[in-house]
Formats: sequence, C-alpha cells, structure tokens
Amino acid sequence: MFKKKDKKELQEKAKLKESKKYKSMNKEEIIRKLIEKEEVLKNIEEELSETRKMVQEKDNLSEEYLKHLERLQADFDNYKKRQEKKQKEFIEFANERLLNNLLSVVDNLERALDSTKNNKNAKAIKEGVNNTLKEFNAILNKEGVKPIQSIGHRFDPYKHEAVMKTETDKYSEDIVTEEFQKGYYIKSKVLRPAMVKVAVSTKEKKDTDKK
Repeated sequence: MFKKKDKKELQEKAKLKESKKYKSMNKEEIIRKLIEKEEVLKNIEEELSETRKMVQEKDNLSEEYLKHLERLQADFDNYKKRQEKKQKEFIEFANERLLNNLLSVVDNLERALDSTKNNKNAKAIKEGVNNTLKEFNAILNKEGVKPIQSIGHRFDPYKHEAVMKTETDKYSEDIVTEEFQKGYYIKSKVLRPAMVKVAVSTKEKKDTDKK
C-alpha cells in the first residue's frame, strides 16, 4: 500500500507530465500556424508582385496608346490643313479659265480704243468702249486679276514671253522695251505672261542675225 505522501507525489508528477505535454503541443501548433502564415504571406507577396507587373504593363500599354492617339491627332491636323489649303486654292483659281477668256475681250477693247485715236468722229464710240473697259478692269481687279508691269522692267521668263529682241540705247540689256500683249496675275500666280520685246546688246544681235 502506498502512503498518502507517495500518492500525492505521483499525482503531482502526472500533472507535471500532462502539463509539459500540453505545453509541447501548443508550441508545435504555434510553429505550424506560423509556418502557415508565412506561406500565406509569401503567396500574398507573389500575388502583389504579379499585380504590380500587370499594372506596369497596363501603364506602358496606356502610354503607347496615348502616343499613338497623339500621332493620329497630329496626322489628322496636318491632313485637315492640307485639305483647307487645297480648298482655298481651288476656290481662288476656280475661275481662272473664265478670267483668262475675259482677258481676250479686254485685249480687243484696248485695240478698239487704239484704232480710234486718229478718228475725231469716233469720240462717242471711244467713250463707250472706254467705259466698258473700265467695268471689265473693275471686275477683274475684284477677282484678284492685276496687270504685270513690263516696260522698263528686267525680263523675267516666268512673267514675260519674249517675241522680239531689239538693239537700243534707251534701255539696258534684258530690259523690256515694248509690250505687245499685257500679262496678268491672279492673286500671286501668273495668269498669263506678257508678250514683249526685249533689249539686247549689239554683239548678241549680230550672233542672232548670223543664225
């Protein structure tokens, strides 16, 4: 038979053993839970990293789309400016053929005026033709058609058409001395070049005659 004292010691030892086992189990559980949390945190970090990567890719794509849109906008603006310029030029020179034909009428009116200079009886006709010519010139001027200044100016192949050459002391070489038919601008463009006579040097005249 055990003594009461020995029984008590055995009970205390059993309790201590149970207590150590309980504490041991709690520690293992804590370690296991810590490991699980570390795994969870690791997974979260990986997901965050992947999310950051996706966000960066989307930002890069958005920036690329933005640049593409900016290029498209710039191309459209340039296209719009070109079309506006073409439209302006079309409107500006749409009546070019009509105006060119009107110039022939002006030429004939001017010739008619010249033919009445020595005819005193043609005063009324001259006045009527002169008034008509003024009206024509007013219409042409309104449409931007203006005469090219030729006589006394240096010959310009873009503005003048040389139909004759002449030796003269009155003008320097390559200066227009006479105008057979007026030339005209429409805005800044040559509508019709002037038909002119141009001054040349004696040497150039001789070379031309030999040919």
